[in-house]
Amino acid sequence: MENLLSEKDNLVLISQMINTAKNNLQKGMGDIFLLWGYLVAGISLGTLILWETLPGTTGYYAYFLWLLMILGVPFHYRMIRRRENNRLVMTYIEKVMNWVWIGFAMAILVVVAGMLVDTVILVNVAPDLGPDRAHAFIRWFHWLLLTPFILCLYGFALFVCGKAYDFRPLVIGGMICFAASFILLFSLHKTGVPGFQQFVLCVSAIAGFVIPGHLLNRKDRRNV
Repeated sequence: MENLLSEKDNLVLISQMINTAKNNLQKGMGDIFLLWGYLVAGISLGTLILWETLPGTTGYYAYFLWLLMILGVPFHYRMIRRRENNRLVMTYIEKVMNWVWIGFAMAILVVVAGMLVDTVILVNVAPDLGPDRAHAFIRWFHWLLLTPFILCLYGFALFVCGKAYDFRPLVIGGMICFAASFILLFSLHKTGVPGFQQFVLCVSAIAGFVIPGHLLNRKDRRNV
């Protein structure tokens, strides 16, 4: 009888240890998801507004608003440092997830850098295209591939995080980003696609980052 009770106690203890490790893995991640979620949603909404209001080809310059993403880097670094200082040991899963997000950032930087170079070449090689948006569209078309690509990367990173953290809202957010990427790729030939892309990106950021971020923070408060 004592052995039986001991086995049950061991199972309960193991279950508690697994839940504790899972909670520690998720702890502090909510604020990071909220930081980038609100930043992406806000910038995409601002880009959409500028695209719809700026006249002629100047509407394309609304995309320079995305340079504001740099503002999130110091806050992200501070949150990561605070999270690391609050724990003694970093698990293998945490290390893997850190590299997943580092690889995610590197992929975006490489693609954006390539597109910037391509834009400079197009502007210099074909400077005499018409002043209207239809002709300017030729110079800027490759940028329409960026948003679907980023959403696909969002979907991958969120899906992996959701599975690693065993947190279903992140998995759902990743699936939403995958679906949004497919929809945008399917609608590249439609009129008004730049504004539509920014709207979809805003909604995807809320679904994939903001909502899971708030849910993670609420879960953290319950586990205190």
